[in-house]
Amino acid sequence: MGDNFTCFFYGTLIFPQILNRVLSNGRKNTEPPINIEERIPAVLKGYKRRKVIGAVYPAILKGDDLKDKTNGILLKGLSSQDIERLDNFEGDQYVRNNVKIYIENEEKPIEAMTYIWNDYPNLLDKEDWNPEDFKKQIHKWSSNNDLF
Repeated sequence: MGDNFTCFFYGTLIFPQILNRVLSNGRKNTEPPINIEERIPAVLKGYKRRKVIGAVYPAILKGDDLKDKTNGILLKGLSSQDIERLDNFEGDQYVRNNVKIYIENEEKPIEAMTYIWNDYPNLLDKEDWNPEDFKKQIHKWSSNNDLF
């Protein structure tokens, strides 16, 4: 089929247990599994990551200048079904866009898809989202079947 999509993740999906839960939801036994261990640390320049007020997950939005950057992971080899699962997980508050991602020690950026905030900016905190804060409560979130 030629499916081979690349995505950049910067929030809850940087954690293998969350990413695996989203990508495996509804996956048929005949579909090859995604190797989520081949996650590549990467940076998105020109965007800032913020906490979503009242939520445990973040959002990104265009920054004020190119000095703004968001750390995350790059994952290659996603299928159109994986993208559909990710779209469903992200919901209407986000829009999937193509962006340029930078990998350490590589000059040329890589084109990838990511999910950008598509709701009211006043729903975002002024603070950056901290993955370590989420990590402390990940077990509650990853065991909640209503989220997946």
